[in-house]
Amino acid sequence: MRLLSRPEVWFLLIASVVAAWWALRDPAPYAQEEAEIAATTAPDAVLRIHRCTLERDFGNARLDIEFRFRNTSPRPLSMQPPDVRLLTGEGREIPPFILPVEKPPVASENTATDLRLRYWLDAKDLAASLRLDVRGQSVEVKSKEPLDLEKLENGKPRTWTTTKWQ
Repeated sequence: MRLLSRPEVWFLLIASVVAAWWALRDPAPYAQEEAEIAATTAPDAVLRIHRCTLERDFGNARLDIEFRFRNTSPRPLSMQPPDVRLLTGEGREIPPFILPVEKPPVASENTATDLRLRYWLDAKDLAASLRLDVRGQSVEVKSKEPLDLEKLENGKPRTWTTTKWQ
């Protein structure tokens, strides 16, 4: 009996080589993304992003950032500038989107609070990175890869849980 002349043996050999390659491949391309996710999802982090929702409105978009902030101050913190800012990669501040009937969210003193902030973005704001800064604590909201607003469906919200918005 000639073992190497059987097709199932060749199939198993090829499958084993592919499985070994898959298990031993270089994880370096994924290490940076995992580190970013770990930094923003650490349970003891002062500022941690849960999700970002972007809803296109023709040439602009409304961004909802849902996050957890641990306020270590003995006073409540109102989530509005200058204590809370959304910054572009160039350092330009994006003003918050505030409806007249809504009060800005407040982080209670000495507690961790889940909050939501809204911002009104132009298409140029999505061409670079975005960072949320809350009283000196900063976290990346969107990576530097540009997002084409025209590719998003108008009026349909899109949600991301990482900084890679593609």
